[in-house]
Amino acid sequence: MSITTQPTVNVLNGSLACAFNDGRPTGSNELIPSIPGNALENPTFDVVESPPFGVSFNGALYFDGNWGHFGQLYVSNFSFEVSTNNFFLANFPGFKDLGGGELGDQKKVLKIFGTGTNFPDNLGDKANRDNSRTAGNIPLVGMSETEPAGAFPDSGSWCRSEWWQGVSVPDGATKVKFGAYVRVAEDDDFRARNCGGVYLKTNGPVQAIIDAIVVKRDEDTINLVTGGMAAGLNSIQQWSGISATKGGTPLTYPLRWNDPMEVNSIDYVNTSNHRQFRKIEKEITLNESTDTLGIGLFFGENQANLDESGTPTGSIQFYNPFVVFS
Repeated sequence: MSITTQPTVNVLNGSLACAFNDGRPTGSNELIPSIPGNALENPTFDVVESPPFGVSFNGALYFDGNWGHFGQLYVSNFSFEVSTNNFFLANFPGFKDLGGGELGDQKKVLKIFGTGTNFPDNLGDKANRDNSRTAGNIPLVGMSETEPAGAFPDSGSWCRSEWWQGVSVPDGATKVKFGAYVRVAEDDDFRARNCGGVYLKTNGPVQAIIDAIVVKRDEDTINLVTGGMAAGLNSIQQWSGISATKGGTPLTYPLRWNDPMEVNSIDYVNTSNHRQFRKIEKEITLNESTDTLGIGLFFGENQANLDESGTPTGSIQFYNPFVVFS
């Protein structure tokens, strides 16, 4: 490594002078940011089991039963499996793909990307071209700039693919800070209008409440719907996903339709500020009726990009997401 390239190395902990053992740093160059009071279980995915690659069932539990995947694109006309596009990377430069199989219990970086040219054009009740899909099937619209969304493919609507965890709110907590360390590599920036980020779902007296941080390309302007929405299609199309409370046999995170709901706030940050891992975070005041909440790490794929162009979707990388109560 030359002097001129050293400043591009990502370091969240320790110095650049780092010894390697069997191809891995001895510790000072790994991503090990301290998050005091983090309420999430297994935020660094440091268990041996492999994640799902390609397809999974919504809400099925992974990583010691702490995380569930949610997606909106059915991959089959005959089952409820959804497109699941992610890799797990080493947590040190250059963040190489760890591959499938047993990944070991090392701390991992989560990389999520889109479906793009592999968009499954399904039929019937699992048609991925039906923006009016509601309860009974998962909604196709993950979030949008208008309410309701336009006809598919609507360039003002996004499909989400995400990892999710529910958290119990401790007695006496009045505020919560959430976020993650995020990176969007310059050589894998988002395709136009694709995005990613972190969001929190909490409870109001009669509705779901959403707060989000959206990472986008500098040149893109995205203005997602905010405010309250009464029960119906408009509400269901905004940030529905899986529940923050596990249930059923086998145990899963059941599907969740935000009906009615409120988008309380959305912050936007640019990818140019996240070429190396940098923390995004947001603090909100909890509603008194919130006893559980959920955090989602998501990739948002613009519906206009679900095509056969072969254009790369881009990706977003997450490390050490957190939920901290006060």
